[in-house]
Amino acid sequence: MSKLNDIDVETFLKDSVLIDPLCITDEYVRLPSDLAYWNQRHSDALKAHLRAKIELDRVEAMVYLEKREGGVDGKRLTVDGVNAAVAVDPRVLSAREAAVLAEVEKSRLHGVVSAVGAKKDMLVSLGAHVRQEMDGDPVVRAAHAGFRAQQESKR
Repeated sequence: MSKLNDIDVETFLKDSVLIDPLCITDEYVRLPSDLAYWNQRHSDALKAHLRAKIELDRVEAMVYLEKREGGVDGKRLTVDGVNAAVAVDPRVLSAREAAVLAEVEKSRLHGVVSAVGAKKDMLVSLGAHVRQEMDGDPVVRAAHAGFRAQQESKR
């Protein structure tokens, strides 16, 4: 599991998208910071992805020039030969792998941001539903009040 400043990122992710229906107020308070955090992580991943693509283009161009000018084993290559030599060069393969990994992380974090956004929408619906229930059912209202009092006493 990955750690960030002594925080288990996967546990934090789970907490970011999980909704406790008895603590809607706490969820509303937490949501903006979760959304800001995951948006920042997504932005960082997007930046890393774009930089990896730039580096891939740079490495491919450098290797292309080397292969075009020097050939392979002193032999001049055709255009197709140069392209093939570039495609299998370890430097290009390494840069391509880095670009793929950066794109995967960007995509993963986009999904997290989408999930936190969906949580926001669900909280709005859930809040309306709970308010409707609380207005009409004294048992639910009493249970919720008891739960809130218990939570407050823990703080």
